Amino acid sequence: MTDRVHPVSHQPLKVAVVGGGVGALETVLALQDLAPGLVVPVLVSATDEFVYRPMLVGEPFGLGPARHYRLAELCTELGVELVMDRVVEVDGQAHHVRTAHGTTIGYDALVLAAGANPYAAFEHGVTFERQVSPEDFDEVLADLTDGLAPHVAVVVPDGVTWTLPAYELAMLTAAWGERCHPDEVTVTIFTPEPMPLDVFGATVSAAVTDLLEAERIGVRCGVHPDIVTSTSLRVGGGWRAADRIVSLPLLTGPRLPGVPSDEHGFVPVDGFGAVRGLPDVYAAGDSTDFPIKQGGLAAQQAGVVAAHIAARAGADVAPQALEPVLRGLLITRQGPRFLRAELRDVDGTSELSAEPLWWPPSKIASRWLGPHLARLDADEAAAPTAPAG
Repeated sequence: MTDRVHPVSHQPLKVAVVGGGVGALETVLALQDLAPGLVVPVLVSATDEFVYRPMLVGEPFGLGPARHYRLAELCTELGVELVMDRVVEVDGQAHHVRTAHGTTIGYDALVLAAGANPYAAFEHGVTFERQVSPEDFDEVLADLTDGLAPHVAVVVPDGVTWTLPAYELAMLTAAWGERCHPDEVTVTIFTPEPMPLDVFGATVSAAVTDLLEAERIGVRCGVHPDIVTSTSLRVGGGWRAADRIVSLPLLTGPRLPGVPSDEHGFVPVDGFGAVRGLPDVYAAGDSTDFPIKQGGLAAQQAGVVAAHIAARAGADVAPQALEPVLRGLLITRQGPRFLRAELRDVDGTSELSAEPLWWPPSKIASRWLGPHLARLDADEAAAPTAPAG
């Protein structure tokens, strides 16, 4: 790995961080911790808030709304400049980005962490994407409640690598159906995976299979379903009927002018998060070509990027290439299940527990962002409320 950033003597590095999600916020927090006074982060975001997306799955089932955090408040607390705008082009030679409003922002190091863009994999059925069309899945639950949809199919399209939300949807839907119409509702998962959640290894797959059986949820693994109509699937040359069909979205990369991308729009990076062929530019999270798109992994990528930039800025930090550890919190009727596997050896490190395997025990396992949000939540909960009157 060659040096990617060349700081000016006695001047802090200006680090432009593009995005408003996990990767971007983890990068900013990590830089401030690892290189205090040596870097000046600037957050450039097209959105004005950070949404805790993994908890969106629980909203339609009455588990409470996903938390929303105002970026302006976060940046003010951290002392970080916030530019509310969308980056439309990167000029790597000039070391600046251009925004949709025509602003030019220079950088010594640039971190691209704007995430990926979800889209429907099929013409028919319901795509579970709460931030785009929450009413679609709400209608599925309404039909289930009214007895109009006793069989619900949950589909994992080819190309989805983070499948855990499908299992949460299935379990929560089955529990909802059991409350409304005991013993009358069936839920079936159709997935290309060879085993349920096989990305976590054999131990987790076996345990999740047992959970599905206990909830009487059907699962068809190793299939490549096609939703042909709103109530029918083509699976392995045969047809399957369902009253309502719900699928996960696919993702495409940002395809940002001036930044290399693969055929799906994702940014190619090396083990340190450096963009291949573009000096002093890094990327972290779902926008990269790392195959698994997941918040905890985005945070790990951001930490690697921040450490590398901090070292180049003069901090006493030894950068390490990414050694990804997959952590997932699975919502079940029996309570949360904590899943963990090191991607270098998933079967040898596969683990599932009812007790937390990381701290704080949040959906997004992260070194900096998780504790920071936990503190904000605790402060808000402890704040006195104004009396009604």
